[in-house]
Amino acid sequence: MSSPEHQHLRYNPLREDWVLVSAHRMRRPWQGQLEKPPEEDTPRHDPANPLCPGATRANGKVGSLENRGYESTFVFDNDFPALQPDAPEPEPDEHPLLRSASARGVCKVMCFHPWTDLTLPLMSLAEIRRVIDKWAEIAVELGASYTWVQVSISSRNPLPCPV
Repeated sequence: MSSPEHQHLRYNPLREDWVLVSAHRMRRPWQGQLEKPPEEDTPRHDPANPLCPGATRANGKVGSLENRGYESTFVFDNDFPALQPDAPEPEPDEHPLLRSASARGVCKVMCFHPWTDLTLPLMSLAEIRRVIDKWAEIAVELGASYTWVQVSISSRNPLPCPV
């Protein structure tokens, strides 16, 4: 059976298909905390938000190049990705029902805007256009290397959804 240190695919003999297992993501910093409902008065810039310009990222990097001072839509590699491009091959299977295979990919995070209080419906048409153009750019970029490109969106959820 594969080591939980890296993502991999496991074969499901009942469904006759493969399932992605990203057990290494259990090392992420979230520790079962309960989230309070969002404040009515969300600040424009929240230094506690790891996605804000200049904030400390979840991986501990402070004001890294990715979020040092962005002024528009921007994208960076997920600090805790479900898939990585350099995953090793899994160990040989011990039993035919416990089959596994390599799973490789890239996970990105897109911040629509540097303001914490601005959500997509409140953005100007020009700002929304920049978001859509960036989505298209990423889809073309990743589509050249990967068969599948998935976009997920979250807003003020405890766990952000990667692009």
